Amino acid sequence: MSLDPFKRGPIERTDILHLAIGSAICFGLTILLLNLVFNQLPYILYNLGVAGVIFFKDNYIIARALFTFGTVYLTTGFCAGVYAGYNLYANLKLLLFIPAIISTVGYILLILLLGDYSLITSEFVGLSILQFVGNSLGSFLGGYAINWNYLKTETNRRTEKIN
Repeated sequence: MSLDPFKRGPIERTDILHLAIGSAICFGLTILLLNLVFNQLPYILYNLGVAGVIFFKDNYIIARALFTFGTVYLTTGFCAGVYAGYNLYANLKLLLFIPAIISTVGYILLILLLGDYSLITSEFVGLSILQFVGNSLGSFLGGYAINWNYLKTETNRRTEKIN
């Protein structure tokens, strides 16, 4: 196993196992946190004294999408990235996309199966893209945050060799 996250190497079985576990973490937390956001956000706003925002539907939908992006998708991607980044070293740039892809595809399939959608709308595509971007950003933030010390020492070694 190579310890350099920027080098490409063979993908081993343990890498696939850790990616599957990271994807399950991302998907499970997404389902749990989305349930909290969609069901509890009006109560949170009411308790904070800003329940009047709910009456302006257009602004509320935009605010809920931004709140969901920040609290759900980035957070779940970060958790999956921390787990995957801690257990994976080789192919880190390539492999951190996989938990985001699996979580997004799983959520789309769950919505299509349970929601009984007969028509894919632009809103559905927009939410899917928002989830993929949020999970990808969070996954990269988590994966590189856990390996930051190693990456920092590696760049210091490279600059010393050049000088």
